[in-house]
Amino acid sequence: MGSLTDLSALLKDLRYKLKMENLELDRTINSKKVYEGNIINVKIDEVLLKTGVKAEREVVEHKPAVAIVPVDSENNVLLVRQYRHPAKVDLLEVPAGIIEPEEEPEVAALRELQEEVGYTARDLRLIFGFWTSPGFTDEYIYGFIARDLVPKILPQDYDEDISVEKIPIRRLQKLIRLGEIQDSKSIALLMTLSSTM
Repeated sequence: MGSLTDLSALLKDLRYKLKMENLELDRTINSKKVYEGNIINVKIDEVLLKTGVKAEREVVEHKPAVAIVPVDSENNVLLVRQYRHPAKVDLLEVPAGIIEPEEEPEVAALRELQEEVGYTARDLRLIFGFWTSPGFTDEYIYGFIARDLVPKILPQDYDEDISVEKIPIRRLQKLIRLGEIQDSKSIALLMTLSSTM
Protein backbone atom coordinates (compact mmCIF):
# COMPACT_ATOMS: atom_id res chain seq x y z
CA MET A 1 0.00 0.00 0.00
CA GLY A 2 2.40 2.67 -1.22
CA SER A 3 -0.38 5.26 -1.23
CA LEU A 4 -0.86 5.00 2.56
CA THR A 5 1.97 7.52 3.14
CA ASP A 6 0.39 9.99 0.69
CA LEU A 7 -3.00 9.46 2.32
CA SER A 8 -1.54 10.07 5.78
CA ALA A 9 0.05 13.34 4.63
CA LEU A 10 -3.23 14.46 3.03
CA LEU A 11 -5.18 13.74 6.23
CA LYS A 12 -2.65 15.60 8.41
CA ASP A 13 -2.87 18.62 6.09
CA LEU A 14 -6.67 18.48 6.16
CA ARG A 15 -6.76 18.27 9.99
CA TYR A 16 -4.30 21.20 10.28
CA LYS A 17 -6.39 23.38 7.95
CA LEU A 18 -9.60 22.53 9.80
CA LYS A 19 -7.96 23.32 13.15
CA MET A 20 -6.64 26.69 11.94
CA GLU A 21 -10.00 27.62 10.41
CA ASN A 22 -11.77 26.66 13.63
CA LEU A 23 -9.40 28.80 15.72
CA GLU A 24 -10.22 31.81 13.55
CA LEU A 25 -13.97 31.15 13.77
CA ASP A 26 -14.19 30.21 17.44
CA ARG A 27 -16.18 32.79 19.31
CA THR A 28 -16.70 30.83 22.53
CA ILE A 29 -16.98 33.13 25.54
CA ASN A 30 -17.66 30.48 28.16
CA SER A 31 -17.97 26.70 28.19
CA LYS A 32 -19.42 24.40 30.86
CA LYS A 33 -19.23 20.59 30.64
CA VAL A 34 -22.49 19.12 31.92
CA TYR A 35 -21.90 15.43 31.12
CA GLU A 36 -18.82 13.29 30.58
CA GLY A 37 -19.26 9.78 29.19
CA ASN A 38 -17.32 7.02 27.48
CA ILE A 39 -18.41 7.94 23.94
CA ILE A 40 -19.72 11.50 24.23
CA ASN A 41 -19.42 14.58 26.40
CA VAL A 42 -22.00 17.35 26.54
CA LYS A 43 -21.19 20.99 27.13
CA ILE A 44 -23.04 24.27 27.05
CA ASP A 45 -21.16 27.05 25.29
CA GLU A 46 -21.86 30.75 25.42
CA VAL A 47 -20.87 32.14 22.01
CA LEU A 48 -20.62 35.56 20.45
CA LEU A 49 -22.39 35.67 17.09
CA LYS A 50 -21.14 37.82 14.18
CA THR A 51 -23.99 40.22 14.93
CA GLY A 52 -22.60 40.83 18.42
CA VAL A 53 -25.41 38.86 20.09
CA LYS A 54 -24.51 36.32 22.79
CA ALA A 55 -26.16 32.92 22.41
CA GLU A 56 -26.13 29.55 24.13
CA ARG A 57 -25.24 26.36 22.25
CA GLU A 58 -25.58 22.77 23.48
CA VAL A 59 -22.67 20.76 22.05
CA VAL A 60 -22.16 17.00 21.96
CA GLU A 61 -18.43 16.28 21.83
CA HIS A 62 -17.63 13.06 19.97
CA LYS A 63 -14.26 11.63 18.98
CA PRO A 64 -13.54 11.59 15.24
CA ALA A 65 -14.47 8.39 13.43
CA VAL A 66 -13.98 6.44 10.23
CA ALA A 67 -16.47 4.79 7.88
CA ILE A 68 -15.40 2.38 5.19
CA VAL A 69 -16.99 0.99 2.01
CA PRO A 70 -15.32 -2.41 1.49
CA VAL A 71 -15.70 -3.68 -2.09
CA ASP A 72 -14.78 -7.30 -2.83
CA SER A 73 -13.45 -8.76 -6.09
CA GLU A 74 -16.99 -9.63 -7.24
CA ASN A 75 -18.24 -6.02 -6.85
CA ASN A 76 -20.11 -6.68 -3.65
CA VAL A 77 -20.06 -4.23 -0.77
CA LEU A 78 -19.65 -5.76 2.67
CA LEU A 79 -22.14 -4.13 5.01
CA VAL A 80 -22.80 -4.80 8.66
CA ARG A 81 -26.18 -5.24 10.31
CA GLN A 82 -26.35 -4.28 13.94
CA TYR A 83 -28.85 -3.16 16.53
CA ARG A 84 -28.77 0.59 17.22
CA HIS A 85 -30.42 1.28 20.54
CA PRO A 86 -31.27 5.00 20.04
CA ALA A 87 -33.14 4.09 16.82
CA LYS A 88 -34.51 0.84 18.36
CA VAL A 89 -33.83 -1.05 15.13
CA ASP A 90 -31.26 -3.21 13.34
CA LEU A 91 -29.56 -1.04 10.71
CA LEU A 92 -27.59 -2.02 7.62
CA GLU A 93 -24.45 0.13 7.57
CA VAL A 94 -20.92 0.47 6.27
CA PRO A 95 -18.28 -0.63 8.80
CA ALA A 96 -17.35 2.29 11.04
CA GLY A 97 -15.84 3.20 14.36
CA ILE A 98 -14.10 5.72 16.56
CA ILE A 99 -10.48 6.67 15.97
CA GLU A 100 -8.49 5.68 19.05
CA PRO A 101 -6.18 8.26 20.72
CA GLU A 102 -2.93 8.69 18.76
CA GLU A 103 -4.32 6.55 15.90
CA GLU A 104 -4.29 7.84 12.32
CA PRO A 105 -7.60 7.63 10.43
CA GLU A 106 -6.30 5.16 7.84
CA VAL A 107 -5.01 2.85 10.60
CA ALA A 108 -8.39 3.06 12.33
CA ALA A 109 -10.13 2.23 9.04
CA LEU A 110 -8.05 -0.92 8.56
CA ARG A 111 -8.62 -1.94 12.20
CA GLU A 112 -12.39 -1.46 11.91
CA LEU A 113 -12.47 -3.54 8.72
CA GLN A 114 -10.74 -6.40 10.52
CA GLU A 115 -13.00 -6.15 13.58
CA GLU A 116 -16.31 -5.78 11.76
CA VAL A 117 -16.01 -7.71 8.48
CA GLY A 118 -12.87 -9.84 8.94
CA TYR A 119 -10.80 -8.31 6.14
CA THR A 120 -8.00 -5.85 5.60
CA ALA A 121 -7.42 -3.91 2.36
CA ARG A 122 -4.40 -3.54 0.13
CA ASP A 123 -6.05 -0.52 -1.51
CA LEU A 124 -7.51 2.06 0.89
CA ARG A 125 -8.53 5.50 -0.38
CA LEU A 126 -10.00 8.50 1.35
CA ILE A 127 -13.21 9.51 -0.44
CA PHE A 128 -14.11 12.54 1.68
CA GLY A 129 -14.67 13.72 5.24
CA PHE A 130 -17.79 15.24 6.73
CA TRP A 131 -19.40 16.63 9.88
CA THR A 132 -22.23 14.29 10.89
CA SER A 133 -24.58 16.92 12.31
CA PRO A 134 -22.74 20.21 12.94
CA GLY A 135 -25.76 21.90 14.47
CA PHE A 136 -25.11 20.08 17.74
CA THR A 137 -22.05 17.82 17.52
CA ASP A 138 -18.38 18.12 16.60
CA GLU A 139 -18.20 14.54 15.28
CA TYR A 140 -16.15 14.33 12.07
CA ILE A 141 -16.03 11.16 9.95
CA TYR A 142 -13.34 10.22 7.45
CA GLY A 143 -14.94 8.18 4.64
CA PHE A 144 -12.85 5.53 2.86
CA ILE A 145 -13.25 3.02 0.07
CA ALA A 146 -11.39 -0.27 0.55
CA ARG A 147 -10.55 -2.65 -2.30
CA ASP A 148 -8.28 -5.64 -2.83
CA LEU A 149 -9.62 -7.22 0.34
CA VAL A 150 -7.63 -9.91 2.16
CA PRO A 151 -9.02 -12.02 5.03
CA LYS A 152 -7.67 -10.83 8.39
CA ILE A 153 -9.76 -10.97 11.53
CA LEU A 154 -9.55 -9.03 14.76
CA PRO A 155 -11.99 -9.75 17.61
CA GLN A 156 -15.14 -7.63 17.60
CA ASP A 157 -15.69 -5.19 20.43
CA TYR A 158 -17.25 -7.05 23.37
CA ASP A 159 -20.44 -4.98 23.22
CA GLU A 160 -21.14 -5.40 19.49
CA ASP A 161 -23.36 -8.00 17.83
CA ILE A 162 -22.67 -7.64 14.11
CA SER A 163 -23.56 -9.76 11.09
CA VAL A 164 -21.95 -9.18 7.69
CA GLU A 165 -23.99 -9.00 4.47
CA LYS A 166 -22.62 -8.96 0.92
CA ILE A 167 -24.65 -6.62 -1.26
CA PRO A 168 -24.04 -6.30 -5.03
CA ILE A 169 -23.16 -2.70 -5.92
CA ARG A 170 -25.97 -2.60 -8.49
CA ARG A 171 -28.57 -3.11 -5.68
CA LEU A 172 -27.37 -0.36 -3.33
CA GLN A 173 -29.35 2.58 -4.69
CA LYS A 174 -32.55 0.52 -4.74
CA LEU A 175 -32.00 -0.53 -1.11
CA ILE A 176 -31.52 3.11 -0.17
CA ARG A 177 -34.70 4.17 -2.01
CA LEU A 178 -36.68 1.34 -0.36
CA GLY A 179 -35.49 2.38 3.10
CA GLU A 180 -33.46 -0.80 3.66
CA ILE A 181 -30.39 1.39 4.26
CA GLN A 182 -31.27 4.35 6.48
CA ASP A 183 -27.96 5.23 8.14
CA SER A 184 -26.84 8.67 6.90
CA LYS A 185 -23.07 8.04 6.80
CA SER A 186 -23.68 4.86 4.84
CA ILE A 187 -26.02 6.58 2.38
CA ALA A 188 -23.52 9.41 1.81
CA LEU A 189 -20.65 7.01 1.11
CA LEU A 190 -22.64 4.50 -0.93
CA MET A 191 -24.18 7.18 -3.16
CA THR A 192 -20.65 8.37 -3.91
CA LEU A 193 -19.42 4.87 -4.72
CA SER A 194 -20.45 4.91 -8.39
CA SER A 195 -18.39 8.05 -9.04
CA THR A 196 -15.26 6.41 -7.60
CA MET A 197 -15.46 3.24 -9.70
